[in-house]
Amino acid sequence: MGLFSIGPIPITATFTRPRRPRKEALKPPPPPLNTSTFVYQPHKIRVGELCHYLKTNIDGSYPEHIAQFMAAENRLEVFKYHPGGSRAGLVVAEMDWETFSAHRLNSWQQFAEGEKQVVATLNYTAETKAVEVSIPMSGRPPELTPIPFLPFHIYNFDLGSLNIAWRHLARPQTNFVVGIADPTFSDGPFFAYKGEVTITYEGEVVRDGVACWQYAIDGEGLEQRGGHIWVNQEQEYIQDMEIDLPDNPDWDNFKLRLTGVEQMSQEEWEAFCHSQF
Repeated sequence: MGLFSIGPIPITATFTRPRRPRKEALKPPPPPLNTSTFVYQPHKIRVGELCHYLKTNIDGSYPEHIAQFMAAENRLEVFKYHPGGSRAGLVVAEMDWETFSAHRLNSWQQFAEGEKQVVATLNYTAETKAVEVSIPMSGRPPELTPIPFLPFHIYNFDLGSLNIAWRHLARPQTNFVVGIADPTFSDGPFFAYKGEVTITYEGEVVRDGVACWQYAIDGEGLEQRGGHIWVNQEQEYIQDMEIDLPDNPDWDNFKLRLTGVEQMSQEEWEAFCHSQF
């Protein structure tokens, strides 16, 4: 399993998927912080909005349901589940609207009997320009990972924080850069800053019958195995996403497709989560 997703692979498993050969090159210094690309627009935050997604391989195989609930102006709660299963994943992210990144994440496994088990916690502090990651079940002390570029987003979190930051772009029809950090899925450090990705605006298209902006996404943060993101023009959330690099070693690649949107209270959201077991 991932720190911010569910699945049968334990956190400490070594991921040995063969990697594509890469040309050796001098690594340039990190670019300046890029938060000026975004402008906080509180009227675009729809508290109580629940977006239902289906996560699969690009060919549609190995489905998992992802429910993203905007619980408060700065809090995104994500429930990852297989309907009728005995366990699920719950991740709560607190957004910092100065950096347009999640500065705190808490991840749990949740079981049908109501028990919750902490999987991981992540805290970013501007003073250290680093995240502290703790995985209680590992028996190891918390670890610090430098984050040299803002905004940054966690790929294993299905780019959930990027999804809700997207509507705060100063100009949606533009190119921009974000940093990518992720669990390592190895016996070494828990977490790593992977590098930046460039998100390139490509034009207006119709996707799933909906008017969308189409973007290409690629770069070192995705190991040069990028893809495309389609963003709903009217509502400014991700409509569909297809990326060659999987965000969890249980998958071969990554697709996230919107299947529905509804409005809920906090109580209705909690009841919805409990009803999926």
